Amino acid sequence: LEKLREQIEEEQKKNTKATGKLILQLNCAIAGKYDFTISYISQNAYWTPFYDLRTESITAPLKLIYRAKIFQTTGLDWKQVKLSLSTATPIQNSNAPLFNTWFLSYINPVNYYNNALLQGKVAGLSIKSSNLNEVVVVGYGADKENETTDIKIRGAATTNATQPLYIVNGNEMSQSEYSKISPDAIKNVSVLKGDAATSLYGSRASAGTILITLKDGLDDYITVSDKQLDVTFDIDLPYDVPTNGKAQTALLKEYDVPATYQFYAVPKLDKEVFLLAKIADWEKLNLLPGEANIIFEGTYIGKSFIDPSSTQDTLNLTMGKDKRVVIKREKLMDFSSVKFLGANKKQVFTYESTVKNNKKEAITILIKDQYPLSQNKEIEVELLESNGATINAETGVLNWKVTLAPGESKKLRMSYSVKYPKDKLLNLN
Repeated sequence: LEKLREQIEEEQKKNTKATGKLILQLNCAIAGKYDFTISYISQNAYWTPFYDLRTESITAPLKLIYRAKIFQTTGLDWKQVKLSLSTATPIQNSNAPLFNTWFLSYINPVNYYNNALLQGKVAGLSIKSSNLNEVVVVGYGADKENETTDIKIRGAATTNATQPLYIVNGNEMSQSEYSKISPDAIKNVSVLKGDAATSLYGSRASAGTILITLKDGLDDYITVSDKQLDVTFDIDLPYDVPTNGKAQTALLKEYDVPATYQFYAVPKLDKEVFLLAKIADWEKLNLLPGEANIIFEGTYIGKSFIDPSSTQDTLNLTMGKDKRVVIKREKLMDFSSVKFLGANKKQVFTYESTVKNNKKEAITILIKDQYPLSQNKEIEVELLESNGATINAETGVLNWKVTLAPGESKKLRMSYSVKYPKDKLLNLN
């Protein structure tokens, strides 16, 4: 019986269609039959960008393939439709922010209530699989013998067999996807029940709606319109996008981008050497934040992330790690020392980084290191040796730009001293 019940519920889900009614008020000068085109905004369709970054060598141009993942759960399958993808978000608040008057006043102590989600057992809670109204709980229901429950814990749960509809930042999401969201990323959770839910989201919200707000995507067929406030990609190819919430991929643009390549290492923080692709005039590419697949020399390297919110003239893209360029940083004990000078203690630290190019071609690598800075007049820091590095005195960062021939290695040394009261402790690691 249980298996039959599950099959019936599965078939009911397949046959459930969102329905609604559109009422128009028209003012016609002449009576007659007219054709209308209806346009509307749905919160249940969206797209996200993602990219492929391909290059065959550090002397070849970078091929940037711009793609879109399209999702929709509007209740209607889109068949052979021509898509127009915009970077605008009409559902978001479009009003420019304004200040309200800021009045200062004393704070009265109050008990702080943290409404973050909790986990635990609710003592004495008995759950039965009967016709109960939706209940929102925080915790775990303790089942009694031979009684079942499908309570879900993440700020909202239901004892009905039908799951509530999850809407995260205006986008529909499955319960399993929602459960992967960190509680720290959730700003607000609210629940709509009854008519309040179905009037907005149709019959699929009959079990209620959980609204989650999180804290603060082919030149011949694609037309890119760079407008004043947004960019639109008009795709002159028909696509099928079923209303199942699964991603459908569309190709937007392909660019052969002139790029300069540079290896990059911070051996104090990471023993690996990274390859960066540096792109000038990147604003013309109309990039959006998104994940990127890295394919180097025909091999999939991994994933990176493109963040175009940079204010720099050059966009740096991480192309992965190169095992054929190695770097090692070590402390030179023979050139490090500790001395006591009256009431003070003086320590000297010397570090040496060795980098080697095991590739068949010459490379340029940017190597960074760091020395500490003092904010206390009792602590004196002096940079003793920098081995020709470019020094940023405000951050304490040293930069070496080194060119290495195939098989060549080079050593870079940095030394500094720290003088401070001997009865104090400092973290000098």
